[in-house]
Amino acid sequence: MNKFDRVFSILILLQTRSILTAKDIAERFEISVRTVYRDINTLKSAGVPIIGDPGIGYSIMEGYRLPPMMFSEEEASALLTAEKFIGKLTDSKTQSNYRNAMIKIKSILRNSEKQSLAKLDDAIAISDDNNWSDQTYLQDMFGSIASKKIMKIEYRKIDGATTQRKVEAIGCYHQYNAWYLIAFCLARKDYRTFKVNRIVDLRVLDQVFNTEHISLQEYIDRQDASWKEDKRFHTIEIVFKFSLLEYAEKRKYYFGFIDQIVREDEVQMKFLNTSLDFVARWLLQFGDQATVLAPVELIDLMQSLTERLYKHYH
Repeated sequence: MNKFDRVFSILILLQTRSILTAKDIAERFEISVRTVYRDINTLKSAGVPIIGDPGIGYSIMEGYRLPPMMFSEEEASALLTAEKFIGKLTDSKTQSNYRNAMIKIKSILRNSEKQSLAKLDDAIAISDDNNWSDQTYLQDMFGSIASKKIMKIEYRKIDGATTQRKVEAIGCYHQYNAWYLIAFCLARKDYRTFKVNRIVDLRVLDQVFNTEHISLQEYIDRQDASWKEDKRFHTIEIVFKFSLLEYAEKRKYYFGFIDQIVREDEVQMKFLNTSLDFVARWLLQFGDQATVLAPVELIDLMQSLTERLYKHYH
């Protein structure tokens, strides 16, 4: 990226955050902190009202905004692709907000770019095979996180019983075709994970909380570390024949794939997984086209499962 494009991009970045440190900018554009100082001075010399000093951070004086800018065709295409995913993975309110934003973005594109996007719109599709049910509370949760307002939720537990909680939300994440809310539960005095499609009712209260909670990423890291401590990982080695390799390839990462060796007519894969039963039931579909090399416990389990299956049908 040449200096002009970089300085212009820094100006755009400054408008997206209340304050940015030189380190943040340097990492974003892969440049030295000294170069950041020079670029900031370039912007100041051009009349951009930047507030801040080295070692503190930078921000743009309130009220200063660039006029509407042009997007490159690649940037507009990326936004269109994101719109497709948002249409499948979020609630109707979020989808509506994003569509409105896209309308504003498309309004400043050149005619040629609009025509290209129109062609792409019909040529990009996201499969609707994840059985994701529409969540009506995502925008409310996002608003609660941003404003630090307490939420009152009615939650349906796995046994069907419902409970009411007041929570202080710290974040949301999407995994395995479902949204999850991470929040500090005032009743339990601890952090909890709530599956969004089990929230029966949600209200954002006027009460603001001032507690400084851990970040979403810190919570996820803690959960991962705790899970790994409680689990025993098995090193699993399996040989797949080429005849059914494409089916193994589709799901190998889901079962903890870490390495493979390709031979003449077969592939030997190595996995790390905590559940031998889970892997064994996956392997049943491959019949004699998959052979377990290790561990011995998995070989024994495969023999037991196939014997039970044989008896079941005879």
